[in-house]
Amino acid sequence: MIKRKIYPVKLSIIIAILDSHKIVIKQMKHFKRMYLPNDIEIIFIDDGSNPPLSTLPTHGIKNMNIYPTMDKRPWTQPCARNLGAMIAEGEMLLFTDVDHIIPSEVVLKARSYDGDKLHFNREYGVLDYKGNLDQSLNSLVRHGLTRKRFNARGVKVHRHTNTFAMRKRIFEELGGYPPRYCNMGKHDIWEDSNFYHKYRKYTEAGRCRPQELGGTVYVYPASNTDPLGLFHSLPYG
Repeated sequence: MIKRKIYPVKLSIIIAILDSHKIVIKQMKHFKRMYLPNDIEIIFIDDGSNPPLSTLPTHGIKNMNIYPTMDKRPWTQPCARNLGAMIAEGEMLLFTDVDHIIPSEVVLKARSYDGDKLHFNREYGVLDYKGNLDQSLNSLVRHGLTRKRFNARGVKVHRHTNTFAMRKRIFEELGGYPPRYCNMGKHDIWEDSNFYHKYRKYTEAGRCRPQELGGTVYVYPASNTDPLGLFHSLPYG
């Protein structure tokens, strides 16, 4: 059921998901704990989960909806993101993946941002069963971070192009993600880079403002190797 929003929406948080039901529940609890303003909506795009994400409890989160893609191809996350952007009512779009954790300060920064694009620093982190951020070493190791990696660099992770906030108008002018990435049957590592390069050319042409740093987000370690079986098992490439 679609919940009608009473307030004009400033920010739409868009998360495309395939399976990963346990993480989705933790994400829902995480969002509920933030007590977000009424002008923020959360859009989960179900990219073919089995069972459907609509079977999960929503924990009473306001302004949250789950939309199925109805697409049976093995990997359609780029098109799922496009669908989320089309559905979104917000002036700003905050795209992220289910293995990323967005703190309230980042959400509020994106909500009030008057530029065109935000990117973020990243650190390793996980969610506990109550939806709280957990960066303890034991939890990170249990989720796949090696002690050798932690001793070398701590929780710092390189920035990535798959979590960002962008003005909806700019996303639409750029044409979103190329549909060809939905025909590959796997997570192509260039789909986010391709979109970022389109944006960079747009800024170089003076058609939008350069991106700015918007704070720090958190990411589960080793979601591609996935020692606890928390994420989908489609191939990367």
